[in-house]
Amino acid sequence: MKLERLQNIRSTTRTSRKNNHSLHTWSFYRLATFIEYKAKLAGIEVEYVDPAYTSQICPICGSVHHAKDRNYTCRCGFHTYRDLLGAINICNSTEYIGNRYTA
Repeated sequence: MKLERLQNIRSTTRTSRKNNHSLHTWSFYRLATFIEYKAKLAGIEVEYVDPAYTSQICPICGSVHHAKDRNYTCRCGFHTYRDLLGAINICNSTEYIGNRYTA
């Protein structure tokens, strides 16, 4: 199982009134700890990957561009939702950062 290593997420995201409260009350470390715990019970190793550009890189041609709203469309013709694109790129990532989350 692979997860993004989310460090300094609160300082690197844009804030707005809509997401300010929910972003700053969410414990990413706690969520990762829960996932690691459940994965260990099931015999699954958790690996952390670099989150840079996971929702901007086309998995087909490798070009980088921003998604418009929630949709991602590449010049090569590939299109999907931005969140699904991030999940695809995390699964396909070969850049292994480590297996322990640091707060």
